[in-house]
Amino acid sequence: MPAQEADIAAAAASLAARLAEMAVTSDLLATSEDLTEILQRLAVRAQTVTGAEYAAISTFDEQGILIRFVYTGISEQDARKLGMPPRGLGLLGELANHDRPIRLTDLTRHPSSVGWPEGHPDMAIFLGVPIRAAGRTIGSLYMTRTRGNPEFTPEDELAAVILAMQAAIAVSTALARERTGRVFLLEERERIAHDLHDGTIQSLYALGLEFDAMGHSDGFPEHIREGLQLAVTRINELIGDIRQYITMLEAESPSTQPELSRDLAFVVRKLVPPGVDAVVNITAAALQELSGRDAEDLLYIAREALSNATRHGHATKVAVDLRQTNDETALTIQDNGVGFDSANARKGLGSVTMRTRAERLGANLTVLGIPGMGTTVRVAIPRRYEDDDDEHQ
Repeated sequence: MPAQEADIAAAAASLAARLAEMAVTSDLLATSEDLTEILQRLAVRAQTVTGAEYAAISTFDEQGILIRFVYTGISEQDARKLGMPPRGLGLLGELANHDRPIRLTDLTRHPSSVGWPEGHPDMAIFLGVPIRAAGRTIGSLYMTRTRGNPEFTPEDELAAVILAMQAAIAVSTALARERTGRVFLLEERERIAHDLHDGTIQSLYALGLEFDAMGHSDGFPEHIREGLQLAVTRINELIGDIRQYITMLEAESPSTQPELSRDLAFVVRKLVPPGVDAVVNITAAALQELSGRDAEDLLYIAREALSNATRHGHATKVAVDLRQTNDETALTIQDNGVGFDSANARKGLGSVTMRTRAERLGANLTVLGIPGMGTTVRVAIPRRYEDDDDEHQ
């Protein structure tokens, strides 16, 4: 009986520990509605409850494609060296098709393993747990240790499974919230585009016709007629700006919440015509701290810059770069087009809106044009989570 009582006491202690872990997780998740922050907290929590060296969390779309990947344990300096974030190849994407955990002593020997990029830690011990909601895998937890360290135990697996159950509620709720907001945003864009086309443009067009008629009338002095013709020219330029803005509002775009690792490449494919060389470089570290609203604003700035480069700049090469330093997260769009003279450049609707977006981000926007050499648009967002770096490493 003493042995049986000891087993019961041990089971009770284990249950109490699990309940305590769940309570801590619940408290962490209850204080945020931002998906990026929720994912970061879950990654850190996965590292804690399993004793992993490295941990990460992903989300999958309805087709099982990895669209978000948030990690912890790798320093920012090392993460920046690794370059592009994971695309869901190999074992990372494998879990999208699983409804049970995968525990391995050497993940490099798994048939789905595709190896590591240069400079990546030599991870070998692996624990992967799918996050399930509404009958499908919406994401996964990944925990790893480097070669030579202890394997994950069944107790570690149980802790991760419990965490995945809590994650399913928090992540599915956040995803639903973002989808609802996205639908509202798309509907609002459609309404704004309709109002601009049927109201603003028609009013400006009528005003332009009136000014044009007055400008050709002999009833006004020459200098007045010249002023009216300049006004007509400016009105036509403004109509062109608004039409371009409407085109961008109505342009095909992913129906899900903005995700820069996916959507920047999508925008390049849509806006950069054949024959123009395009390069997109995104570092995984740069995606860690950006919210959905941040991504939306950066995506607009990228669209406007690329549109200008291809429509007005006559560029043959464009480059899009998103990276993070110790002080900022920066998006840079460069082209080799005709550039412009800043002293004589016209401020159109697009450039004004870019600056409005940058101000909302609390970012510094720089637009540098060199006649005959191209244009560089750079938006730099100051780091917001510097005080939390120790917690997230």
